[in-house]
Amino acid sequence: MDLRPNEQQAMLRESARRFLREEYAFEKRRAYLRDGAGDLWARIAALGWPGAVLPEDAGGLGGSVVELAILMEEMGRALYVGPFLSTAVCAAMLRSVAGGRARELLERIATCEAKVAFAHLEPAARGFFDTPTVLATGGPASFRITGRKHLVHDFAEAEAVLVSAVTSSSQALFVLDPDASGFARRDYKTIDNGSATDLEFDGAAVELIAEGEQTQRALDEGFYWLAIALGAEAAGVAEGALDHTMDYVAVRKQFGRALTDFQVVQHRIADMFVEVEQLKSSILNAMSTQHADRTERRRAALGLKILAGSVAAKVAGDGLHLHGGMGMTDEMPISHFYRRARVIETQYGNSDYFLAAYARLLD
Repeated sequence: MDLRPNEQQAMLRESARRFLREEYAFEKRRAYLRDGAGDLWARIAALGWPGAVLPEDAGGLGGSVVELAILMEEMGRALYVGPFLSTAVCAAMLRSVAGGRARELLERIATCEAKVAFAHLEPAARGFFDTPTVLATGGPASFRITGRKHLVHDFAEAEAVLVSAVTSSSQALFVLDPDASGFARRDYKTIDNGSATDLEFDGAAVELIAEGEQTQRALDEGFYWLAIALGAEAAGVAEGALDHTMDYVAVRKQFGRALTDFQVVQHRIADMFVEVEQLKSSILNAMSTQHADRTERRRAALGLKILAGSVAAKVAGDGLHLHGGMGMTDEMPISHFYRRARVIETQYGNSDYFLAAYARLLD
């Protein structure tokens, strides 16, 4: 498989980088986080990014995980905070689901008319592959759910929510209207300034879109896209942290000399660069398995998720050390790179959780 970007993909990267550099520079980002994002999502939608990652048969512009990785890497470099990742992962799952409701929601995503959140993790769960305990009763045309979900990213901005649950016979996926009754919510900010919500369902009405084997296929597809997206974002975060650190040590002086004059600092910067390139290679490897069998693809996705968390945390952490104490302040970009890196490391399960999942594939 030739994974070199074609002309359209190169143009997508350049336009995304230019837009985020001009419209989401660090000080503008701080203003958005303080005062609200305003029409930022509308401008992203006007660029067609949600549809760019979807194939034409899903109503998109003919994209794939390659376009997803390009956009997520640029978003990581710019420290973008918003519903793009959640919506892209939900779109991947909806593609694996037959039925008019799934198709209608997918078309709304492709045309940028809907943002979708994924309510999957639960208070007692450790990660993505744990079976949900939220219970769905009723059916076939009318279901109600009871139970709890937590860390539902971007729920506050969503027009629809995918909810994983269990019925009397199997695991299933449902669509929830976030404006419906029958549940309580608690919104809060994560340490990287992202939006998350805890939900407690008490007979909330939902619509069934997948059950049994179809649910498992959708979750498999969702995790693969999630791993590619987080891996690419981690590469952008790490590279952004490296760039800011190099700029800082070039002008910061100790003992009358720039920090870059000291060999130990040069070696640390070189090590950070090698870590970033290793992660980029892992992303390419994972993308090359898009059409491979389930086990090979799962193994590559797990390896990428594990490496993404460790590389982003190490590179951003090393950058933080080279900045010294002032790097921890909110005014310094490196502190935000580090916060996002730590969240990526634990998002939908920490490295130990995914290492155990990887080990089970080797049995």
